Amino acid sequence: MLSAFFISGTMFAVAPDVNLEVESLLSDEARSRLPLVRQVLIYLDPFALFKDASSGPARARELAMAYNRAMRWMLVAYIRRWIVIAASLALLISPAEAAAAQQAVFAIPTAALAVGCCIAATVAAVTVAVYLLLGRRV
Repeated sequence: MLSAFFISGTMFAVAPDVNLEVESLLSDEARSRLPLVRQVLIYLDPFALFKDASSGPARARELAMAYNRAMRWMLVAYIRRWIVIAASLALLISPAEAAAAQQAVFAIPTAALAVGCCIAATVAAVTVAVYLLLGRRV
């Protein structure tokens, strides 16, 4: 899986036993017991609740891919979420540009909003692509 978590400057790669943990995280009760930082990461990472279908024995990869195809419906909520984030940031760029025209100190927040908007749009586009690819039968 391509997911990696950056917490306080340290990268925590997804452990190999995450495939077992993923199914348990589908319940609200299991997610509520997680630390807040992990809950936020699951809320924002569209692929946090999917299994790794790129490694392991052939049978394990097939089962993981079947699971991912069956759970692709979860991506719709993430697509909507990231589109709303991108749109919100895009709406904030114009007032920030007006403020930056008056005082140069607002130029950096304006640039940060633009970069955030681009990142959110990219995450939404990648999630749409994965949704479509998971729906395609080979």
